[in-house]
Amino acid sequence: MNKVLHWNAILLEASRRDHSQGYANGQQPGPTATSRAMAIVHLAIHDAVAYVNKPGAAYLKKKYNITLQKPPGAKLDDVIDGAAVTALKAMYPKYADYFDDSLEATQAASFQFGEQIAISLLENRANDGSVGPVPAAAAAGYGAHLQDPYNISQGQLGAQWGAVQHFVGPRKSLDDFPGHGLPSFMANDHYAEDYREVRSLGSAARGDRTAEETLIGVYWAYDGAHGIGVPPRLYNQIARRLASDLSMSQAAELFAQINVAMADAGIDAWHYKYLHNLWRPVIGIRHETAGEGDCFWAPLGAPQTNRLGARATTPPFPAYPSGHATFGAALFQSLRLRSGPGAVPIGVADVLAAATGGASVPGETFTFVSDELDGRALDSDGSVRTRHERVIPSFARAVYENAISRVYLGVHWRFDGLPREAADNIGGVPLGLAIGQQVHEYFNQFPSLNGAG
Repeated sequence: MNKVLHWNAILLEASRRDHSQGYANGQQPGPTATSRAMAIVHLAIHDAVAYVNKPGAAYLKKKYNITLQKPPGAKLDDVIDGAAVTALKAMYPKYADYFDDSLEATQAASFQFGEQIAISLLENRANDGSVGPVPAAAAAGYGAHLQDPYNISQGQLGAQWGAVQHFVGPRKSLDDFPGHGLPSFMANDHYAEDYREVRSLGSAARGDRTAEETLIGVYWAYDGAHGIGVPPRLYNQIARRLASDLSMSQAAELFAQINVAMADAGIDAWHYKYLHNLWRPVIGIRHETAGEGDCFWAPLGAPQTNRLGARATTPPFPAYPSGHATFGAALFQSLRLRSGPGAVPIGVADVLAAATGGASVPGETFTFVSDELDGRALDSDGSVRTRHERVIPSFARAVYENAISRVYLGVHWRFDGLPREAADNIGGVPLGLAIGQQVHEYFNQFPSLNGAG
């Protein structure tokens, strides 16, 4: 049994329960806290492998210059158990019994060494800003984010998250959204084009949206739905599809890398979200006064999966950039670069070219059944959604679909995820791609767990 994949499955179940009615949930609410929790758990597992096999490659050594000495005769599986269980209990303390029940008999000294690794990591993340003070709400006005009119008590999630300490490297840059600073955003051609697109394709009344586009919107959703959870869980599920043949060491590095990339993606995306405080389409279209507004417009909205009778709404934080697009681009960049030193990073041009589908890329084509469309999930009207096994031909196509899906739901402008021109540093896709590359380079600097050194 690959212990990394074992504990990843336990982590994903904990996250699912944390976003399900009937469990003691809300311990890591939303995609931001979830991404941080997943990064911490997988860094603890990564360093368990590193301190047993290659101490210089440990994240704790590289980041904090912490040297830990393994006990004589340390058993790797048991060290991983100790690190994983300790980190999981810290992130999801209400599920402690579940984690204990997932354990087999372990060697005490090895398990305790794993505990020591996790505790050291937790101590160094204890004051990282994740529980910092929430800043005052930004002033209202033209272009400002407001509560969804279909959910006026939703609040604003993660207003302080942009100040959380990065796991790796400095913040990546992102340009302003189209129309920024203009008295009418519609005076900007890019904004106006994206405005008209989402008004049609993202409407609850469907407009010009096809059945395939509706399917893409729901397939990638994971908007905190009951029994499903949030995007970092989805992206871990996809990574598992591509990790079945990995060794323990390879899996430890991969899952640490992808989850750190998503954690930093959440930090940077939420920094820019609250910096710009941009309205979502449900507000922007209803409040636009430049002759194209529609004060009755309603989005298809984030699917209220397994919540009978619930009205679809939009996420409780500003639009720009898209967290979905940033998380997903960071993940798929990490997956692209794991293939070896000769791997060419995904560029924005690759993603835009994949809008038409594109050819299958060897080593990147995968099939995946989303929990949103698994043949068991219920739509809010009580109907059982049809099972859909989707074939994704390349990571660039996955980045594109994941980003554009938010337009089809009417919860984002296209530019929140994707620019119109490949050279533009606009939206979550270029941001996430840059973060994925930065994190990959950090984990592969000498010495690395699976490379030289």
